[in-house]
Amino acid sequence: MIHSEKNRLEWNEESRLRELLMHHYGIQVREARKIKRILHLKTDNGDYVLKRSGFHGEQRWKLVQELAEYLQNRGGYQIPAPVLTHRGKLHFSGFQCRYVLLPWVNGKLRDWNRERCWPKVAQTLARFHSDSKGFLPSRSFLQHFSRRGGWRKNWEKAAREIQVFKMAVDMSGEISVMDRFWFKHLPYMEGMVETSLHYLEKAGGDQVVQETRKEGEVCHLNIHRNNVIWDSREEVHFIDWNRVALDVRSRDLSKLILYAYRQTGRPDMACHLLKWYQEVSPLEEEEYELIYAQLLFPSGMMRSLKRVYMDGKASPDLNEKDGWNSVDQEEKKYGLLREFPEQVEQLFQKKIRRIDWIQSQK
Repeated sequence: MIHSEKNRLEWNEESRLRELLMHHYGIQVREARKIKRILHLKTDNGDYVLKRSGFHGEQRWKLVQELAEYLQNRGGYQIPAPVLTHRGKLHFSGFQCRYVLLPWVNGKLRDWNRERCWPKVAQTLARFHSDSKGFLPSRSFLQHFSRRGGWRKNWEKAAREIQVFKMAVDMSGEISVMDRFWFKHLPYMEGMVETSLHYLEKAGGDQVVQETRKEGEVCHLNIHRNNVIWDSREEVHFIDWNRVALDVRSRDLSKLILYAYRQTGRPDMACHLLKWYQEVSPLEEEEYELIYAQLLFPSGMMRSLKRVYMDGKASPDLNEKDGWNSVDQEEKKYGLLREFPEQVEQLFQKKIRRIDWIQSQK
């Protein structure tokens, strides 16, 4: 809820935002408008976005700042960098949480299906990956945000987390509705994690992942309709960089492919996206199997499981809805998993490994 009056601005139960923004940035807020999880501020010094700093906030936004500076120095694709406070900080503390201020990107959202936006999105992602080649962040970011060459380690960690959860439920004296829900779907998650690991190893393992780093190793990981702005020149701007990670581009591509499949219901969109992407930046042969390995991994279900039992901040109703959505999305992606290898072979003449039990699914 937002309350904005001449001398009062309240958002997220922060009753002194106007004063905090003046103190830290020297800007006078003239108008404020809530848009989903952000606040659009019109000030005496232009337009800005205010948002919560988030998990690992200071470290992640420092990474975004370094990436923005790197891209600016190269003169290529540009991303919005956090606005520094008077003291040179990337964020400031309110009474409820920490916040980060970002430049407002002028433009509009579009209906990607009606306006045929998918080609431009894929090409812009390719441009970003290409322009961010060679980015070397501070070493302090590697612990939290780097997955480069460490897929196996992280997927094995996911398998252990599933086992820990099963043991916790078995030992619990009182089993909740959510416990039963997840316990029912854990065998599927275990199977898909194991399948992902086996496929990755057959594709060459983390060594192959490492070898593809030269093609780009920074990922946005959250590209969807509400995070893409189209400006007056028809240029595409990716916003909301709070999930940025240091990883190879095949992971970013798999996320975009899954999103496209969920939005269109068309398995062939995967190869269309890869075709448009390669009009800017060609893929190496081994990257097709890395993309498929990422498609196999049940990342949505793992993320939902962690939200419930590790974060524990959402309400039970939201947790249940999130859980059902993640399960539904996993079940629906069988069509994509079944058809992707054949379509890659037909369109790109690249033969990738198939998984027999997935090919037999109807």
